[in-house]
Order: sequence, then structure tokens, then C-alpha cells
Amino acid sequence: MFLKRLVLNGFKSFSDHSEITFVKGISAIVGPNGCGKSNIVDALKWVIGEQKTKMLRANNMVDVIFKGTENKKGLGRAEVKLILVNEQNILPIDFNEVEIARVIFASGENEYYINKKRVRLKDIHELFFDTGVGKSAYSVMEQGKIDLILSNKPEDRRYIIEEAAGITKYKVKKEEALSRLKQSNENIIRIKDIIEEVKSQYNHMKKQAEKAEKFKNLHDKEIKLEIELNLNRIIKHKGTRNELEKKIEKSINDLEEVKKQLDNLEDGVEEQLNRLTEFENKKIENQREVFNLLSDIKIFNSKIDILRDQMQQYEINIKNDSERIKAFDNNIKEINDELINIKNNKKEFDDKIVSITKDNKFYKDNILKINSEISITKNVIKELKDEIINSNNELEKKRTEQKNITDQLIVRIDQSPDIFDVNAEEITNFKTDLKDKISYILSNLPKKRIFIDDIIRGGYVSKESAELLKALGSLRDDLIIIEQNVTDIDENIKKYIQTTEIFLNDIFGPDGFVQQKRMCEHTINELVDKINNNSSTIDMKQQEIIKKRDKKEEFDKVLHELNLNLTTINEKKNSIDNDIKRLLSMKAHHENNKDELVQKISFSRKKIDEISKNINDTEIKLKELKSKKQSLENGLIEIDKKIRHQNTTMSAQQKNIKDINNKWMNKKNEVEKINIKIAESKTTITNLYDNFYENFSIDLVEYESKKGYSSNRSYEEIRKILGEVKADKHSLGNVNLMAIEESKALKERYNLLTEQLEDLQNAKKDIHEMMEKISSVSEEMFLKTFKQIKTNFHKIFRKLFDGGNAEISLTNPDNILESGIEILAHPPGQKTQGIALLSGGQRTMTAIALMFATFLVKPSPFCILDEIDAALDEENVRRFINLLHESKETSQFIIITHNSKTISASDVMYGVTQEEKGISKIVSAKFAQKVS
Repeated sequence: MFLKRLVLNGFKSFSDHSEITFVKGISAIVGPNGCGKSNIVDALKWVIGEQKTKMLRANNMVDVIFKGTENKKGLGRAEVKLILVNEQNILPIDFNEVEIARVIFASGENEYYINKKRVRLKDIHELFFDTGVGKSAYSVMEQGKIDLILSNKPEDRRYIIEEAAGITKYKVKKEEALSRLKQSNENIIRIKDIIEEVKSQYNHMKKQAEKAEKFKNLHDKEIKLEIELNLNRIIKHKGTRNELEKKIEKSINDLEEVKKQLDNLEDGVEEQLNRLTEFENKKIENQREVFNLLSDIKIFNSKIDILRDQMQQYEINIKNDSERIKAFDNNIKEINDELINIKNNKKEFDDKIVSITKDNKFYKDNILKINSEISITKNVIKELKDEIINSNNELEKKRTEQKNITDQLIVRIDQSPDIFDVNAEEITNFKTDLKDKISYILSNLPKKRIFIDDIIRGGYVSKESAELLKALGSLRDDLIIIEQNVTDIDENIKKYIQTTEIFLNDIFGPDGFVQQKRMCEHTINELVDKINNNSSTIDMKQQEIIKKRDKKEEFDKVLHELNLNLTTINEKKNSIDNDIKRLLSMKAHHENNKDELVQKISFSRKKIDEISKNINDTEIKLKELKSKKQSLENGLIEIDKKIRHQNTTMSAQQKNIKDINNKWMNKKNEVEKINIKIAESKTTITNLYDNFYENFSIDLVEYESKKGYSSNRSYEEIRKILGEVKADKHSLGNVNLMAIEESKALKERYNLLTEQLEDLQNAKKDIHEMMEKISSVSEEMFLKTFKQIKTNFHKIFRKLFDGGNAEISLTNPDNILESGIEILAHPPGQKTQGIALLSGGQRTMTAIALMFATFLVKPSPFCILDEIDAALDEENVRRFINLLHESKETSQFIIITHNSKTISASDVMYGVTQEEKGISKIVSAKFAQKVS
């Protein structure tokens, strides 16, 4: 199997239909950075089922759809097709050529196809299980996969050996089995809970069922007694009915005798009745004719009303049609006005297009200007940030200097007791003596000064001169003491200054620690102010950038709206001609309708004339019918006189007939009463049957001849027993009659659930056995493959590094299926160490060695190498190329590279370029002769 062709359409930067036809051997894909080379690798990973957006260098899956450039619109879908040659049937499908396709739409919906037949994502994954090809297999080696192999987690490396060992499908089956096992456990717990619940329901329902059985037995007994009671009543009513039927036979015979007498009298009256009948018939005939005339008169009146209604309707139609003609005239006027407005609008649209075009250019120019200003501001911010970094460095130095000065000051203070030739006690004594003497001078000197002032102000000397001399002598003594105190103070101050002068000069002198510290603090404050000012300036500049970006977004929105408006205006402008055609068509339609209404009004006026003539003719005929009706009504008056005379003659004869007729009626009433009683008896019997059937759904007729239902017991005795049964039934209270069936159903359900629980437990056991078998087979296959890869890894490592040794080991040999893979490498001249301590090139070569060691066990039909030679020097590239040539007979290699040696070693070179910015294109070249 090998990769024959890759087709991209709308995937990332490949906006147009792009196709790469691969050959066996080594193919190199080259091009400058950012041209879209790695998008080919992303397309390969994506089409075989990659679902992680991070692995596709995207934020979400729809990001793989071409988004558009400044000159080309984005697309609504992306499609990638992968065509594989399957001659050795590595893929489990009966086709020599297999096409895998994936499509994504802007809505986020994905579609997957195998040979143009839509399938699930799971089908794609299963197709590539244990082939070395797949989204997680070793067929795609890129920098991220290299990092995964060399990661600090040994568990991350085992996927390569799992794929080579062919246990991926077993791993998936085991995961599915674990999922089914978990589901089985949940089902078992759920069914056990249901069984407990059903068992509880069954025990409760069983009691109700026993109560229902008792109720049912009492109900059956009640029904039987009800049947016996109603049959007793029916037999009694049937006896009464038989007696009435015998009585009615005698009454009917008496009624026939009276009828014979009545018939004899009626024969004499018959002649009189015939004559009266003639008069009555003639009267009826005349009345019938009068009725017919009345009917005709009514018809003619109705006809006149209808004709008048028709004439009124035609007049209304004329009025309505006239109004519609006015409406059509108004519509035609409106259409003419609208046509004028549309033509004016067309001119306005032209003016708007010119205006929008100017605005469009204005906003584009402003956006370019804002972009330039943002760029300049960013440069200013960068310079300010550099200044802040420099100032921070200088600030750190000054703070260190400040700390050093402070430390020296502390040391100097600590050394001060050694410098001064006095101790703390002497200094304290100096201070106390100085304080006492100053206090004495301050308290006595003013008093003496006041005394002398008084003598001076008095201007004379007292007679008592002895007292004055004594006072002056005392004053002299006090002044001597004060003078001595002042002398002592002067000496103490000189001594204190002498002892502290050196120390104070060191600390407070122009070059002292305090001055140095102040200068340092001043510099620090200046630097802090400078940093703060620069930070403020940066914030201000960043705010300017934000405002300019906001302004740019506003301009972009306005520009977008202008483009939308331009599109809308163009569409409206394009539809103006259609609107004009439509309005002209409407105008012609209204004019045609107006002509039709004019013709209709003319027709209505003709009809009104015809109806008016018809009304006149009908009124003449109506007058003739009314005259004939009057003549017939006069004849009816004469016939009524003759009928009254004949009735007077017959009244005497009818008196006798009336007496006999009353006798006959009495007999007839008697018969009818008996018939009513018989009917009532029959109705009562029928009601007993019907009511019983309605209440109990039982036909009593079926039980009349059955034994055990008809008895000789009295009605009262049966009612008493029935009352006792009803009382027993009522004492049972509420009864669930469905409990019997529900109890049976619950018992059946309990049995069924118990069987299901047993089936689930057996299935759980089967899953455990299957998982043990899968684990055993997987462990055996993994261990076998691991040993082969371990041997190959050591050989290839020595070949790539021209010596040294390397090995892989299991971190947890007791749990092979979960154990990580530890890699230890010993390049020539170095100690054995973990790969984390190797250089970048050594790490890459170690990963390549492990990959090719895997290839020797189970070669992948094709392998994509994405810039894995980037970290290699020339010598390592040469060794890497030699490995490729050794393996290219069994595998197809597609390399994305910038290395000239790798490119020269390939059989075919595919170039990816962007003639138009943002849109990738593919060019290919087959090497006729390889460069050595």
C-alpha cells in the first residue's frame, strides 16, 4: 500500500483545487516559511480522522476552512481526499484503490466518505487500525511527535509500540468491553432494584388479589340471587297478563254487537251524507282553485320582488363598477407617479454609488493611515519599554548601592563605642551635670538681675549701708558660682564636641553616609519617576492604540456597511427595470379592467330596461288572477249555505247514532284500558329483562329454563338473603378487581426479570473472559514487538551515532499493558543518561532511531516527516538520509524540509509557494539525476 494522491479544496491556505500526485520512494516538500507546507501535513492528519484542533494548529475545527484574503472571499466548506493504492490488501476492504474523503461546512458539520460512500468517523478509524497509519500512529512524525517520544512521561511513548504490535484494535475492543461491563453492572444493579420493587409490589398485590377473589365469589352469588329475584317477579307479571288477555276476549264480543246496531243506523244517513259530500267536494274544488290562484299570485308577487331585486342589484353593480373605474383611474395615476419616482430613484442610486465609492476610498485611506500610526506608536512603546528596562536595571544598581551605604552606616555606628574615649556612664554624668548647672543659672540669674535693676532704678543708697554691702556680697558670691558653672559647661561642651566630631563628620558631613544615602535616594526617586512617567506614557500610548484600533474597527464596520449598501444599491438599481416593466404591466392590466367595467355598466343598463318591462307585464297578469280569485270566493259563500241546510236535516238522525256511538265508545274504552294493562304488564316484563341486562349484562331469558335459578322461595325470602350477601360484599370496602390479573402479571414479570438478571450475570462473566483473553493476546503481542524494537533500537542507534549504545525498558514489567517506556541513551564518549539530558540534535536522532526500529518490525506503508531534520548537523543529516534510503523500498517517505542535503536526496520535489499572499499553490519537479 502507498499514498498515491492528495487533493485539497478550500483547506486552510489551499483555497483552490490543489492536487499532489506522490510516487514511491522519497518525496520532498519545500518552500519558504509561512507558505503552507505544514498545512499539507495537517490535511493528511485531518482526513484520516484527527479531531483535536490543537494538533491541527487551530482554535476550532471550522478554522481549517479557507478564511479569505484581501482580494479573495472566504469559502463555506473545506474538502480533503486521500487516494491510497491497496494492492496488498493491508486495508480490510476489497478495493485496489481506496479513496478517503472528509468535508466540513461552515456550520461545523463533518462528512466522511470511503470510496464516495458516506460513513462514520469510527469507520475511518477502524479502517486504519494496526496498519501503522492513523491520527495517533507513527506514520506522521513531526516536531510535536518527537517531543512526545522524548517527553518525561514514559507512558506517552508506548503508543508507537502498541501500533507496531497490532494491538490497537484489541485495546479499542477492551475499552468497548469495559464500557459494556460497566453498563452490565449498572443494568444488574438496576434489575436487582426492580426485582426488589416488583417483589414488594407482588406481595402487596397478592393480598389485594385474595380480597378480590372473595369479592368476586360474593358478586357471583349476588348475581345468582338477583337472577332468581327478577325471575320470580317476571313469573308473577306473566300470570297477571294471562288473566287480562282472557278478560279482553269477552269485552271484544260485546263491542261487536254494539257495532252492528251502529251500522244499521248509519245506512239511513248514508244518502244524506252523499249529498252533503257532493257539496263538500264542490267546495273543496273551489277552495283548491282559490288556493292555486293564491299560489300563482304569490309566485307573481315573488317574481316582481325578484325582478326588482335584480334591477336594484344591477343598479348597485353600476354604482360599484363606476367606483372601481375611479379606483382604476387612481391606480393608473399612482403607477404613473411611481414610474416617475422610480426613474428619479435610479438617478439617486447613481449619485449614491458615486458617493459611496468616494467614501469607500476615504475610509480605506484612513485605515491605512491608522495602521501606520499604530505601527509608529508600537515602536515608541517598544523604545519606552526598553528605557524602563534600562531604568529598572539602573534602579536595581542604585538600590544595591543604597543598601551598601546603609550597611556601612550601621557598621560605623556599631564601631563608635571603640572610637570614643568615654563610656556610657561618663556621658550620662556629663548630661546630668550640664542639665543641673544650666537649670541653676536659669533660676538664679534673673533674680539677681532684678535686684540690681531695683538698685539702679531707685537712684539712692539706703542708710542701712551694711545691709546693702551684705546683699552685694551675697550677689558677688552667686555670680562667682554662676561663672564657675558656665566655665564647667563650656569645658563639658568642648569635651563632647571633641569626642563626637569625627563620628558626626563621618555620618553628617558633606561626604558622609547620610549625604551619600540622600544622593542615592534622590537618584532612585528620579529613576522611579522616570519609570512611572514612561509607564504612564506607555499606558497613554496603548490607550491611543486601543482608540485607534477602535477607530479602525469603526472604519471597518462603516466600510463593510458601505460595501453592503453598494451591493444593495446595485441590486436595487438592477431591479428598477423589472419594476418599470411590472408597473407598465400593472397599468395595462388596470386599463383593460377599466374597459371591461365600462362594457359591464352598459350591459347592466340594458338589463335594467328589460327587467322594468318584465315587471309591467307581470303586474298585468297579477291583476287578472286577483279578479278570478274574487269570483271563486263568492261561489264558495253559496255552497256554504247549502251545506248548513243539509246538516240541519241530518242532526236528528245523528242524535240516535250518537247515543249508540257513546255506548260503543264506552265498550271500546274498556277494551283499551285492558289493552293498556296488558301493555303495561308486557312493558314491566320487558323492563325487567332490559334493566337486568343493562345492570348486569345478563339476558334473563337464558336462565328461565336453567336449574338452580327458578325456585319456590318467596320474593321476601330471596330479598333477605340478597341483602345479607350485599352487606358482606360492602364490608370488604374498596376492592381492586384488577389485582388478580395484576398479581399474575407481576409474578410473570418477576420471573422474567429473574431470567434477565441471570442472563446479565452470564454476559458479565463472558465479558470478563473476553477481556482476559484480549489482555493475554495483547500482552503477548506487545512483549514480542517490544523485544524486537529493543534489539533494532540498539543497532540503529549505534549506526546513527557511529557507536555508543541505547536501550528501552518497561517501567512496570508486572503490568505490561499499562507500563511506560523508558529510554536510556549512551552516545559515544558520554555516560549512560536519560534523554532529557541529551542535546537537541541527539534527542532528535534518538527519536529517529526509535522510529526506524519500529519500522523494521512493522513498516508503515507511508510516513510523513515534518522538519524533523531541523535540529541535525550535516553529519547527522547524512546518516538520517542513509536510513531513509535503506527503508524506502518498504515505505514511502514524504519529507517537509529546508535542508538542501535532504532535498537533494529525494526522488521528487514538490514546491509550495504563495504567488498571491495567503493562497498556497503546489509545483513539482522530478529529479532525473540525484546530486551527490
